[in-house]
Amino acid sequence: MRTALQSVRRAARAGFTLIELLAVIMIIGILTVFLLPRITDAVDAAKVTACKANMSEIYKGLMSYKNSLDKAPNQSGVKFFAEVVNKGILENTKAMAKKLTCPAVEIGSLPGIAGRPEVEWFKDLEAIDGTFSSYAGRDCKNFPLRKFPGSGKEALIADDNDPTMNHPHTTVVLMADGSVDTYELSLLRDSGVLGAEEEHLVVGPDSPVEELRKLSLD
Repeated sequence: MRTALQSVRRAARAGFTLIELLAVIMIIGILTVFLLPRITDAVDAAKVTACKANMSEIYKGLMSYKNSLDKAPNQSGVKFFAEVVNKGILENTKAMAKKLTCPAVEIGSLPGIAGRPEVEWFKDLEAIDGTFSSYAGRDCKNFPLRKFPGSGKEALIADDNDPTMNHPHTTVVLMADGSVDTYELSLLRDSGVLGAEEEHLVVGPDSPVEELRKLSLD
């Protein structure tokens, strides 16, 4: 009898009690609260790294453009860097076309290229405008490049940082000497460049950062 009773007790103890299940659920909930933001931050950081790699690749194209044609591109906005593919300086492939826009932005949110094959994105230079990329290019009409390669203080390309797109905390910028810089929104707020309530960095003529006023979204 005792052996049978012990077996029943062991069988009953083999399962989880309600309290134990609630404890496990609570622990999972706590871990989720702490880990999810870190996962999101890691994903954002990876996209910033990929964006920097895009900028470096575009700079190689701009250098090849200069070496091949003995001049820098003189178009403005997206056309400024689209020329490197349009003129065949960089091969017009699916992978290369994708490097001309920020990897953090959904292609479907860019009306100029949404639903079109990548190799057709930059074929017609005259049709290209700010809807073809989430990068802003040099405004060569108002701020022509006097020298290229140039100064590390002269911006060539940057995230356009639409408040719902690009990177939430960082703006990536390609400079005329080939360096790739970043502007961190938290640091801009601390220094007073951005107001405490401002959630993105304007790029273009109205930017609070002087270097970024020389870029155009079109």
